[in-house]
Amino acid sequence: MPHTQKPAQVGATIAAIDMGSNSFHLAIARVMENNVQILHRVKQRVSLAEGMDKQGNLAPAAMQRGWDCLAQFAQRLQESQISAVRLVATYALRQAPNRHDFLAPARDILDAPIEVIAGREEARLIFHGVSHAEELNEPTLVIDIGGGSTELIIGQDGEPFQLESLNMGCVSFQDRFFNEGKLSHKRFDKAIVSAQQQLEPLLERYRQQGWQATLGTSGTIKALAQVCQQEFEKPVITRKSLEKLVDKLAEAGHIDKMGMEYLSDTRRPVLPAGLAVLLGCFRALNIDEMRFCDAALREGVIFEMANRVPQASVCQHTVEAMQRLYHVDTQHARRVADTACQLYRAQPQHDEELEELLYWSGQLHEVGLALNSKGVQRHSGYIIANGNMAGFHLEQQQLLAFLGRWHRKRLDDCELPSLQLAKPTTLQRLLICLRLSVLWHLGRRHRIELPEVEWGKREVRLTLPAPLADDALLLADLEQENELLQTLGWELQFR
Repeated sequence: MPHTQKPAQVGATIAAIDMGSNSFHLAIARVMENNVQILHRVKQRVSLAEGMDKQGNLAPAAMQRGWDCLAQFAQRLQESQISAVRLVATYALRQAPNRHDFLAPARDILDAPIEVIAGREEARLIFHGVSHAEELNEPTLVIDIGGGSTELIIGQDGEPFQLESLNMGCVSFQDRFFNEGKLSHKRFDKAIVSAQQQLEPLLERYRQQGWQATLGTSGTIKALAQVCQQEFEKPVITRKSLEKLVDKLAEAGHIDKMGMEYLSDTRRPVLPAGLAVLLGCFRALNIDEMRFCDAALREGVIFEMANRVPQASVCQHTVEAMQRLYHVDTQHARRVADTACQLYRAQPQHDEELEELLYWSGQLHEVGLALNSKGVQRHSGYIIANGNMAGFHLEQQQLLAFLGRWHRKRLDDCELPSLQLAKPTTLQRLLICLRLSVLWHLGRRHRIELPEVEWGKREVRLTLPAPLADDALLLADLEQENELLQTLGWELQFR
């Protein structure tokens, strides 16, 4: 059965690290009775996305900057007597094929797991941070421009209605449109139009949803708010101010001639790109003005860690929504999930997080039936891999998709995903648990006694209940499953 992570205790000191494409952030907070007190914030520009090759691989120099930054963060965490820490990584690491080359040493430095989160999960956490810092009494559009991605959320109070993450950011647009620091109206026009093109697919949906206020978060928008105040004496970011700023920078001709010495040396080079992305948002969504909010992703993570209000798991909400959308037989799904977990717990050692993920995989293994009963496992794997799964980070979603894809039928082409979450042998054991559970409940057999299970190094031994010892159909299914598992180097014994 799933478990809900316990909230931090009152008085505990907790921390969150956000590994962005441009900057890494550390936030340390104390949990209060009905609130969270931020004690310390540290931001360091790492430019992790800088120097990526055409395949999106992280550059060695960028990875080293990241490790150096995390080593400093680790020292600060040791000094602060942290009781709980959560580490999340965003665009650069979710896009990079070689992310494990960075994550393995990073995990050793911090001695904690790192969650590479999907874009919409990033958007959800950003909104969570904003909604705790601001009174969102009316539908509000929140925009967060990062180094590699831009998140757009519409929500009210604590509930997001629309979540989207687009592959455009101040670092990626700087490389594409303002290389070598050159500025011109032509370059700005191309960058702004590119941003508008990426926004096109969501325009109708967002306009129909509607909003009454607009907030911006994170470093790019903070810097633009500062510029609007200094250059145009505007307390908010307006469309007219952004248009004037484009003219000013285009006339300067180069980043080194922009002026604006009040901006940090690390922020100034990416400001034109961030300006182009934000003006693209203003034009496409007909925004007139925007206020800045200081809370963002790291605060969202902190507030979620410290959540004092008992509520259903975000993951459970996600799974239940997918079950409704794809008309899943929930009684059968729950029985398969429970049996899979019981088989998993028969091992001498088992991991609670992996058991919970196995449970969710059982709940979702038949979502593909909504598309076609033929090849249901392929459809299930695709739906899970590409769904908007709030509450699950990237590796968790990959694990669920893997289990959904291979929960039945042939295993000839079964390739194990490369995950920090679980070793290859552990992945195979999880898969075997789900496959045996699905087999055991074929034909919606729910009132059936479960076998006793023993796990060997590469074998599973089942002792069948007496009433099933002569069940010819079950024995034939088990014999066939043994042949399929041998493809993975496993043996299924039963008596």
